Amino acid sequence: MGSRTCACYCVSCLLILIGGMVCLIIYLGVVPYQRMKFHVNDASLTEFYLTNDDILHYNLAVNISVRNSNKIERISYRYIRSSIICYGKGSAALSYLPSFQQGTENTTLLHSVIQGQTLFKLRGSHLKDFNHDQRDGRYKIHVVLYLTITMKHAGGGSYKGCFKLTCGLFRLHLLGSSSSLNNKTGIEGLFHTKRCKLSGDDREYRHQADPDCQSD
Repeated sequence: MGSRTCACYCVSCLLILIGGMVCLIIYLGVVPYQRMKFHVNDASLTEFYLTNDDILHYNLAVNISVRNSNKIERISYRYIRSSIICYGKGSAALSYLPSFQQGTENTTLLHSVIQGQTLFKLRGSHLKDFNHDQRDGRYKIHVVLYLTITMKHAGGGSYKGCFKLTCGLFRLHLLGSSSSLNNKTGIEGLFHTKRCKLSGDDREYRHQADPDCQSD
């Protein structure tokens, strides 16, 4: 009787231990990621035009705030790249930002200039959309971030993650144009901040420059 009670007690303790480890893994693997917050606080478009061969050229500067709001995990941003998507295609250029370490409950400000040209020619509906935006004076642009991070727990453990974030749709005027002040669409003329959201499909990033994030 006593041996059976002891065995049941040991099994119960083992199950509790396993359950606790599973909960810890879920907490460390999911919750800290949800506490990473990215916002585009400002954006200015200085170039956005088509050449005679219908290749799109662009020059977009953005200010990004990166917030680590959890109290346990320190984050090492190993690779950070920004890019744009407009008129159905992604840009050919990636803007590389410097790597950095971020402590708990900390905010870091980044500045990125995305400049280059597309590898494709605007055709069909995409060309019509561009011409419409040109007449309207506002261009529709999506900002995308690609990240490779290492999260470090206070106890010494660490793990890596690869992410793609989309930062909403911007409708921007060319800087210096007669309507460029309309980029400031928030309260009292402030820029309307856009929050970046984690993409549900990161396969595009896994084929980008960082070999550590390529799929098997």
